[in-house]
Amino acid sequence: MPAWPGRRGDGEGRPGDAATEPVVDERTVVAALDEIPIGVVVALPDGRVLQNRRAPAMTGVRHVDVLVWRAAQEQLAAGDAEREIVVAGPPPRHFVIRSSRLSPSGAVARIEDVTDRKRIDAVRTDFVANLSHELKTPIGGVAALSDALVGEDDPETVRRLAGRIVSEAHRMAAIVDDLLDLSRIEFGSGDMEPLDMADVVREAVGQQQHTAQQSAVSVSVSVGGECTVLGDRSQLVSAVSNLVENAVKYSNRGGEVDVTCRTSDGRVVVSVADHGIGIAAADHERIFERFYRVDKGRSRATGGTGLGLSIVRHVVDNHGGTVTVRSEEGRGSTFTVSLPSSGGAGA
Repeated sequence: MPAWPGRRGDGEGRPGDAATEPVVDERTVVAALDEIPIGVVVALPDGRVLQNRRAPAMTGVRHVDVLVWRAAQEQLAAGDAEREIVVAGPPPRHFVIRSSRLSPSGAVARIEDVTDRKRIDAVRTDFVANLSHELKTPIGGVAALSDALVGEDDPETVRRLAGRIVSEAHRMAAIVDDLLDLSRIEFGSGDMEPLDMADVVREAVGQQQHTAQQSAVSVSVSVGGECTVLGDRSQLVSAVSNLVENAVKYSNRGGEVDVTCRTSDGRVVVSVADHGIGIAAADHERIFERFYRVDKGRSRATGGTGLGLSIVRHVVDNHGGTVTVRSEEGRGSTFTVSLPSSGGAGA
């Protein structure tokens, strides 16, 4: 078997001298390549090609793997180069293939799936753009209202403009408070303890009673079974409160919101249902994104920050649960949170 090109270990001998070149078993090399978390293809000077198991099977989807593998083979011939290929989805997949010349007739190509990195970069870009837009509107409003207030002598006009300035300031404060809550929730699971979700639900509903009364919306609570979970109380109250707040705000005046807490198959299930404007099916996948709004005009009119459902999703994730939505336009929405039951431990 031809010698594997390698480093001289003791500094003696001449480069290329077979007596000083280590001989490595091909299976050992392939086994080592298999430990690398990206696809690797090596073209040896004698014409052989070695590859790790990830190289020809990056995605598990046959036609995608073929496209990526062919691109890697082409890249080997290119020498020192880099290219990105995008494979149509859904979802689209992004791969970066980098190749390097090892010798006049040898090369190595590295195949990396950067789909998640691209997605995270896109989320970050959208977040900055959305945050800038959300803050720009109230800041611009405060500036314009303040300018109009300067030199104004009519007491009624002064009162009206000052009231609008206060409203815009509260809106900015709400956005900042929600961002701080979201940041805290994202980077920590909180203080976990046995909790009765029935108490959590009642506290969350109590926080929204004033909003419900202003909207003439009635909120009912129904509890069935021993709804004990292991969780962070403040996070769970925040999540349920956000769901109830949304249900109230998107209900018609005089409407009803039903909040239930029950146990099912070792899970604690909390549902918040309204009979309001509903959500189009096309929006179901995006409503948990930061700042995403189904009805931007109505959301701003009701004072929403666009962060509530994102907070709900992160709280549920922190507690090993799931959150789903069932909704139709004009027929209301039902959000369901399912959490692992702690079996009454510590209750």
